[in-house]
Amino acid sequence: MIRSFSLAIATVGVVAVTPDHAQKQFVGITGGATVGDFGSVSSSSRWGGTAGITLGYRNFNWSVVNIEGLWVQRGAEGLRLDYIEVPLLVGGVARIGSSGNFRSRFYGGIQVAFKIGCSASGSAPILSPSCTTANSTVWGLPFGVQLGQWKPNGTFVALDVRYMLGLSNAFETSNAYNRGWMFKLIFGKSVGR
Repeated sequence: MIRSFSLAIATVGVVAVTPDHAQKQFVGITGGATVGDFGSVSSSSRWGGTAGITLGYRNFNWSVVNIEGLWVQRGAEGLRLDYIEVPLLVGGVARIGSSGNFRSRFYGGIQVAFKIGCSASGSAPILSPSCTTANSTVWGLPFGVQLGQWKPNGTFVALDVRYMLGLSNAFETSNAYNRGWMFKLIFGKSVGR
């Protein structure tokens, strides 16, 4: 895990020293839905929500490095865990069609999540006591794809579909990992140059 985090930090360092004329900065807002459960434990999935911001660089028109700050609902049936997630993502961009306005992006990265809330209901009695043992910080590996349209004025809208694989236990007392899908829209704009 430390090796992956070090690689991500080194990538951001390379992006920071790339000549200005090759970079395009962007900022965006994002929102959507999540569905997930706990790996290594018998649990039914639950739906939740997500919202946040994304900041990044597009280099040489083919690679993107970005960081996000997201509020995310995770958990399983009967147990809701709210997190602030901070993923660092690196990916490649491919243009679709001759106009270059439509693009796809495949990416992966690493993320840290900080628990900000937990609630349990009686529908999952095995998981209900887990709010008291939920870890305050968890790590994950997000990877996914974006499909979007970029306008000449620098604005864009994209559909983002992401899977997150848990790296650390969600609870102190069990081998349960957060895992699941995120489906969100991103509305953004190029800023700066």
